[in-house]
Amino acid sequence: MQLKVLGSSSKGNGYVLDGNNEALVIEAGVKLIEAKKAIDFKLSKLVGCLCTHQHNDHAGYASEYAKAGVRVLALEEVLKAKGITRNCQRIELGKGYKMGGFKILPFEVMHDVPCVGFVIEHSECGKIVFLTDTYACKYRFANVNHYLIEANYADDILTDNILAGRVPQAMRNRLLTSHFELSNTIAMLKSSNLHCVRNIVLIHLSDGNSDERRFVAECKAELGKKVVAASAGLVLDIDAIPL
Repeated sequence: MQLKVLGSSSKGNGYVLDGNNEALVIEAGVKLIEAKKAIDFKLSKLVGCLCTHQHNDHAGYASEYAKAGVRVLALEEVLKAKGITRNCQRIELGKGYKMGGFKILPFEVMHDVPCVGFVIEHSECGKIVFLTDTYACKYRFANVNHYLIEANYADDILTDNILAGRVPQAMRNRLLTSHFELSNTIAMLKSSNLHCVRNIVLIHLSDGNSDERRFVAECKAELGKKVVAASAGLVLDIDAIPL
């Protein structure tokens, strides 16, 4: 299986888990046509689309997916906000779901609107944890093979930008209650059992308050695992068993 990144920023988020015979999209913040390109326009291969929350960079095109016949799995707030009434399924926390061969368990995270993360399992990739747009996570996960986890900003970079007048002070107040800061990302992973982890993919890096090279280097040094930063066009092998 391959992870194909359609976008990973405030401009739009979208990720495709592309398997041999089926594919799953995580986040509908990028137009459906980009997902189609990623799967060679084999729309019948697409078993569903997951959305974490209602903000447009994550669900702005959710209705487009639903209208094309792709089942959208999302919180009720997302479905209502985007006017989706068909080809959809409402998330109930504590309940698991299946889309093709993908097993999906949503879990609550802490954002400024109702938001979830996902544990995703498939025979071709093993277990994936997808975690974004949260300032904390009360859960830890066992036997994870791949993390797609937010590292949105670094506090020192944000502070410098505020002092230089590039970013308003109000930005700090919002980020503190909505997004993972780099040290929080590292702390969560260090407090987790990483024995089975093969890939850590840093997602949703801020355009102005992050440093991709630094973030990847610090995570590698602290965690001792393969770490990459997501950006549009990234393709990463996420097979369950390394070839």
